[in-house]
Amino acid sequence: MKEAYKPAVELWYEFYRQRTGEEYVFDGKSGFHLKQLLKKVETKVKQKGMEPSLENITNSLRGLLHSIKDQWILEHLEISIINSKFNSIYVAVVRTNPFTAASRIDDLVELRNSQRTGSKGGH
Repeated sequence: MKEAYKPAVELWYEFYRQRTGEEYVFDGKSGFHLKQLLKKVETKVKQKGMEPSLENITNSLRGLLHSIKDQWILEHLEISIINSKFNSIYVAVVRTNPFTAASRIDDLVELRNSQRTGSKGGH
């Protein structure tokens, strides 16, 4: 999705500035890796049964970036690294996020109901 590229560049600049306090120096290689990363994010959006709209793709990319917990990746913050580690980052995010870890919405409903009854402790 070509229209996602410019918002993704802006999103990356903002994310990088927040994490490092510095401005990112963008070059042709960065652009290449960002385009590949966007294709991967778009693929995941489609696999999850969502419309690959500009909003869904940029929100998914934002969520992915802000969910990175791997200290090495955060210390070596480059688009090329995030692109090359996409699958392992994605799996780590899904495993640690309670909303994506549940395989079905029923699991979330059941969990929420059990928490309600457990927290009330009876009548």
